[in-house]
Amino acid sequence: MSRRVLIALAATAALFAAPAPVAQAQTQYAQRCDTNLRITNNSSSSVRAIYFNPSSNRNWGPNRLGNSILQPRQSITFQLPQEDNYDFRISWGGNQAAEMRHTDICRISGVIITDDGLRVR
Repeated sequence: MSRRVLIALAATAALFAAPAPVAQAQTQYAQRCDTNLRITNNSSSSVRAIYFNPSSNRNWGPNRLGNSILQPRQSITFQLPQEDNYDFRISWGGNQAAEMRHTDICRISGVIITDDGLRVR
């Protein structure tokens, strides 16, 4: 065999000799998403409460703002605990609230609060 053929065969063998766990780890890493979520208040009112939880959880959980208020044109970033579909609820105070359900956080980069409700970015 010629030297060129031997080099080509050696290169091909090296490609197929990669261990499966490495290839598997690379595939798993590629499927992960960024769970940092930025919520921006583009409404004309102050937001008094932000709630979110995985859609599989029927409980809204705690007010993620605590005692804080999200003023118009302000943003806040949360690290969501898992890759999942989430439900979101915000309250401006009183009876004014908006909800958005079954939102795949791996497909969005943020949530925008508007005077008409919630939308994704």
